[in-house]
Amino acid sequence: MSGKEGLLGTAQQAILNANYMMHRLEGPFIIKYKGEQGRCAHEFILDCNEFKKHGIMEEDIAKRLMDYGFHAPTMSWPVSGGLMIEPTESEDKLEVDRFCDAMIAIRHEIQDVIDGNQDPE
Repeated sequence: MSGKEGLLGTAQQAILNANYMMHRLEGPFIIKYKGEQGRCAHEFILDCNEFKKHGIMEEDIAKRLMDYGFHAPTMSWPVSGGLMIEPTESEDKLEVDRFCDAMIAIRHEIQDVIDGNQDPE
């Protein structure tokens, strides 16, 4: 198979992808549980609880991601109201950026609901 070096490279790429995505999505979304140096391991969690008071659940975000052609991420585990983003090592930068762009667009849609410019349904 890929051996010790291949496994190390795979893990490094997954961690790099997760940190890149986390930093792109920080700001539009609240990130839970970053390390002391502001980094994550191979996954990170977006806290979607702030949107609930506006009628938007993490399930709504996950379903909207499917409209963009992405598989829904893990929801409400291990954090209630969270979305666990876990990119793999096989995702290239174009796909990682496409996912981040979709999430940022969804966050703009959420803001339209919060501002009263869009019906939450």
